Amino acid sequence: MQYSDTIIIIFAREPVEGQVKTRLIPALGEQTATRLYAQLLNHTIANVLNCQLSVLDICITPESQSLYFTQLPFGAHYKLSTQQGNDLGERMYYALSGKLEKFTKAILIGTDCPSLNCHELSRAIRALDYHDMVFSPAKDGGYVLVGAKQLSSVVFSKINWGSEWVMQQTRNALLKTGLSWQELSLQQDIDNVEDLVHLQLYPQFSVK
Repeated sequence: MQYSDTIIIIFAREPVEGQVKTRLIPALGEQTATRLYAQLLNHTIANVLNCQLSVLDICITPESQSLYFTQLPFGAHYKLSTQQGNDLGERMYYALSGKLEKFTKAILIGTDCPSLNCHELSRAIRALDYHDMVFSPAKDGGYVLVGAKQLSSVVFSKINWGSEWVMQQTRNALLKTGLSWQELSLQQDIDNVEDLVHLQLYPQFSVK
């Protein structure tokens, strides 16, 4: 591993029909939306492992079955943990702060952004040499990556998660904390029907 002082966390859930990619269900149907989520999940895990940058932790929702993740075809090359908190902000804060008790840097990503390649992940880790936090903003106004070596719960509080204002509200919160941060290149995630066109860049994903 290139960065032994760093951990990369993937927020994930078990691909159960009707519980994943819900905003895509009206267009794709439950079965296809679930299959797409599983493909994105596997792609994200494989990508992080192949990069060999750091320890990987897959942090799953409380309702997810850990057995599903231990049976994925990647071997025992990652840790498993469970998300804690009442909303997305609390879950991200607890995940990052908990890992920073053992690691100097922690990077947190989801499974919706196939463009988060090794180069982008490495850039995020290196950015924390000079800043307290790092973000990869998304084109929809949110962000697809957040990393920290220091953090405050304020950064994750009173944010309208899922809205186009997430990144801007986060910037406003950061200014109140005095933490320094860097924003990396704008990324495209796959959340809504309008985003599906971007999957043409990745022939391994199927929505048929």
